[in-house]
Amino acid sequence: MNLMNKFLIFYPKYLIKLFLIIIFLGIPSFSFAENELGVSIFMYHRFGEDRYPTTSVTKEQFQSHIKYIIENNIDVISLDKIVSKLKNKEKFKEKNIAFSVDDAYLSFFEYAWPIFKKHEIPVTLFVSTDIVDGNTSGYMSWSQINKFINEGGSVGQHTSTHLHMPLNSKERVKEDLISSHKSFMKNIGFVPKLFAYPYGETSLAIIELLKELNISHAFGQHSGVISSHENHYYLPRFSLNQNYGTPARFEFAVNSLPLQVDQFSPDDMFLKNNKRPIIQITLIDNIKNNELNCYSNPGGNWNLQEIIKITPYKYQIKLKEDFLSGRGKLNCTSKIDDNWHWFGYQFLIK
Repeated sequence: MNLMNKFLIFYPKYLIKLFLIIIFLGIPSFSFAENELGVSIFMYHRFGEDRYPTTSVTKEQFQSHIKYIIENNIDVISLDKIVSKLKNKEKFKEKNIAFSVDDAYLSFFEYAWPIFKKHEIPVTLFVSTDIVDGNTSGYMSWSQINKFINEGGSVGQHTSTHLHMPLNSKERVKEDLISSHKSFMKNIGFVPKLFAYPYGETSLAIIELLKELNISHAFGQHSGVISSHENHYYLPRFSLNQNYGTPARFEFAVNSLPLQVDQFSPDDMFLKNNKRPIIQITLIDNIKNNELNCYSNPGGNWNLQEIIKITPYKYQIKLKEDFLSGRGKLNCTSKIDDNWHWFGYQFLIK
């Protein structure tokens, strides 16, 4: 009996097909680029308000962002379309970007919105209702928000009082959210579906509360590229200001791809009495010999952290110091086939 006859007797038909594919085509190779290209969401606050460099981009920076996406035919999609893809578990097979703006500062309405509108670029404005209800100087009014909506803009929830959500009781946060819902109904006639956390801060308890209130997707303020594997209640956004809104950083973030993470621990974003957590990530794909670099800010300074490879897919990030109280951030990147892949996370440390 020859070798092929023995193979046909002892192996099932599906293995025979695989065997023939390997013979004629070779072992299939998979890469992140073929798998999922992802979407980078950008978050602004103020425009041209140079007194507030940590929350404002210069007009020149903003103009450079718009110029780059137009000249390079970058595909800009709405947050609603991103959410639709996530709900349907669709892969982001084309590289997309999206825009959002927090807090409804007047400089958005007067300067940036006319530019977004002129170029038919979708943008979502996340509104904290109390400050608009109070007709606060430097912020949009409800009539301006309605005009923005009527001209094609989208709005989202951002609490009533812009509170630090995990640092307050569940009852207090729920009361705040319901108050914002009432204000939205009174002033624009509906409650927006999407939510953005003030300061990007959340916890598992806060996420459960959002679910109770029928909010299906929420956005943070940690850098990273979205893939179909993303946590629907902790979607990353690249924050842009004078320091982090340079043309080089913007273009790098536009062209970055997702570093797809299957599991992350600790699972709660709110760390109490745990200032040096054991951080572990499990990737969807084996990055093989490509180097993984993770930067974080324990001790108050951004530094490269030690990485321990546990399995081909699982890594531990060993922090060099304790996090300070407040927001602790983590950015992990890997360069694969000349493309940068990016994953980010934010903790709130008490």
